[in-house]
Amino acid sequence: MTRFRAIAIGNELLSGDLADKHVKRFGAFLRQRGLRLSAAETVPDEIPAIQGALSRAMETADVVLVTGGLGPTSDDLTVEALSDLLGRRRVEDAASAQHIRDRISRYGRTPTEGQLRQAAIPEGARALSNRAGTAPGVHAEHEGAHVFLFPGVPSELEAILEDHLTPWVDSQIATRPLRSAVFKTFGETESAIASRLEGLDWTGAHVAYRATFPEIHVTVYVEEADAEAGARRLDELSAEVRERLHPLIFGEGADASLARAVGDALTAAGATVALAESCTGGLVAQSLTGISGASAWLLEGLVTYSNASKTKRLDVDPTLIERHGAVSEAVARAMAEGVRARSGSDLGLSITGIAGPSGGTPDKPVGTVHLALATAEQTRHLHLNLPFGRERNRHVSAWQGLRMLLQEARTRNT
Repeated sequence: MTRFRAIAIGNELLSGDLADKHVKRFGAFLRQRGLRLSAAETVPDEIPAIQGALSRAMETADVVLVTGGLGPTSDDLTVEALSDLLGRRRVEDAASAQHIRDRISRYGRTPTEGQLRQAAIPEGARALSNRAGTAPGVHAEHEGAHVFLFPGVPSELEAILEDHLTPWVDSQIATRPLRSAVFKTFGETESAIASRLEGLDWTGAHVAYRATFPEIHVTVYVEEADAEAGARRLDELSAEVRERLHPLIFGEGADASLARAVGDALTAAGATVALAESCTGGLVAQSLTGISGASAWLLEGLVTYSNASKTKRLDVDPTLIERHGAVSEAVARAMAEGVRARSGSDLGLSITGIAGPSGGTPDKPVGTVHLALATAEQTRHLHLNLPFGRERNRHVSAWQGLRMLLQEARTRNT
C-alpha cells in the first residue's frame, strides 16, 4: 500500500495560537479512498526543522503532504527548505508569476517583491495553480518520493487539493473506495458502547470510536472494491449496530445532532415544548434554537435561576421549596408542570441542580440534578449524580434533557 505522511509547518501551531486542521483534512481525503496517513509531524518555521521533517518523511513514505510556509513573508520558508534539501536552485514559474500580477492588479496595486517571490519553485518541480490565492502549490519528485506543498490558508489548500492532488491520487494510486456510516450516541461511555459491539464480524471492515463530550460517535468503515458488495456489507453491519446500540443512537450521519433529532421528532409528532431551566442556564434552549424552524415547536424557554423566579414564573409552591429544596424531585416536577401550563405547550421540560463547584451538601452533593418532563398524562422524573466539573455537569444535564424530549417525541410517533 502507498505510504503517506503529512507535515504541518508553522510557529503558531506549536505555540497554541492556532489549531492545525490540515492533517485532519488530509486524513479524511485519504480515508475516502481506502488510504491513510502513516504518520504526521508539526514543525516550526525554521529551515533546519523543516528539512529534518522532510528528510524523515521522504525516507519512509511514498507521498509527503506538506502544509504551511508558502507565502510572501520572511517566515515562509518551505520552498527554500525543500529546494536546498534536494540540491536544486529556485526558479520562477512564469504562469504563477503572471497569476500573481493579475490577481494583485484587480485591487489596483502592483505586486511587491515578496508577493512575486511566491512564484519561485524548486527546479524540475511542477507549480500547482491556486485559484483561491496567490501562492502556488508545488509537486516535486525525488528518488521515488512525491512531495506536495500546500499553502496554510484553508481555502487555498482546499482549492489545490481539489484541482491537483485529487486527480493525481485517483489516477496514479490504486485506491479502495471506503464506505462508512456514522452513528451518534449519548448515554454510555466509549468502553460500554464498544462492549455492546463485541463479537461482530468485522471482516473487510472496521469500527472507530470518537468521544465528543458528552457524545460518542461510532463510525463503521467497509473496504470493498465492488460497489454493490460494499454497500451490502455496510448495510448488514449498520443493521447490527443499530440493533445493539438502540436506544443510545440519536442520529446517523456526520451532520446529525441531538437537538436536530429532537426537532425532527417533535415535528413528526406535531408536539410543542416549553422549557424551565435552572442550573443549565438556557443550554437546552440554545441547542434547540440553533435548529432552523424551531419556532414551530419550541414555544418558550425560561431560566428560572432563583427560588423567587420559580415561584413567580412557574407557580411553584414556596412551601415545596422550603420543604424539599430547590434541587429536588418535587420542585423539578412542579417546574415542568408549571411551564407547560403557563405556555400551553404539549411538553414541559425542567432542569434544576447543583453544577458546582460550590453549593453542595452531604445530602445533595455537587452534581445532583433533577429533571422532569410533563405531559397531559403524566410527569416523568430523572435523578442524576454527576461526577464532573461545573461546565460538564451543565452540559450533561442539558443533553439528558434533550434525550428525555427525544424519547417522548419518538414514543408519540410509534
